[in-house]
Amino acid sequence: MPFEKGHNYGKGRPKGSPNKSTKEIRDAFQMFVENNVGNFEEWIAKVAEKNPAKAIELVKDVGEYILPKLSRTEVKAEIKTEEVDLSKFSTDDLENSLDDSTEE
Repeated sequence: MPFEKGHNYGKGRPKGSPNKSTKEIRDAFQMFVENNVGNFEEWIAKVAEKNPAKAIELVKDVGEYILPKLSRTEVKAEIKTEEVDLSKFSTDDLENSLDDSTEE
C-alpha cells in the first residue's frame, strides 16, 4: 500500500489531538485555578493597592480563559423594497385613513 498524505497508518497521535505533556500541563493549570479561585480576589486587591491599572489588566487576562472572545460575524441580507404609486390616492383618502387609525 503506497503512502498517502494525510492518512494515519496506526502510528502516532491522531491529527489535532494534544500530546501527553500538553494535556498534563493544561490539567495542572486547571487544577491550580480551581483550587485558588478564592485567593484571586485577595491577590488582585494586593496588586490594585499599588497599581490599579495592572490589576485591571490581570483580571482581563484571566477573563480570556473563562469567557471566550467573540468573533466577528458578517451578515449579508437582501432587502426587498416595493414602490407604491401614491398618485392614485387623493389627499382626502389619506386624511380619512389617518382619521380612522387615530380613532381606534
